[in-house]
Amino acid sequence: MLVRITVMVLRISAILALILGILFWFNVATTLIPIHMLLGIIVTLSLWVLGGAIATTKGGIGLAIGAFVLGLLVIGLGVTQQRLLVGSLHWIIQVLHLLFGLAAIGMGEAIGGRYKRLDKIVVAN
Repeated sequence: MLVRITVMVLRISAILALILGILFWFNVATTLIPIHMLLGIIVTLSLWVLGGAIATTKGGIGLAIGAFVLGLLVIGLGVTQQRLLVGSLHWIIQVLHLLFGLAAIGMGEAIGGRYKRLDKIVVAN
């Protein structure tokens, strides 16, 4: 139940963060950056909860470590991106931030799917 709820929280917060991020690229609603950052933190915390859940399963420690490291990268890049490659090359940082965010979503979905499959195996036995 925890994993299912956490995956849903990750999905909702990630979609909203993506929408706001796209708006920021077009210089719209830039006053909502703190909300975007909060949503990014929620995505990362969700990823870490999922990582903790998969760490309790057989063979899940690698995914758990990956989730923790990726979460650190997402937050680290998110809070420092305004100071990185300032100027005409800043789009590189923005794309990198987007890719890290998408990777966090993908990893969260992968962990949720794996946990669900493992749960079905345990229940069947």
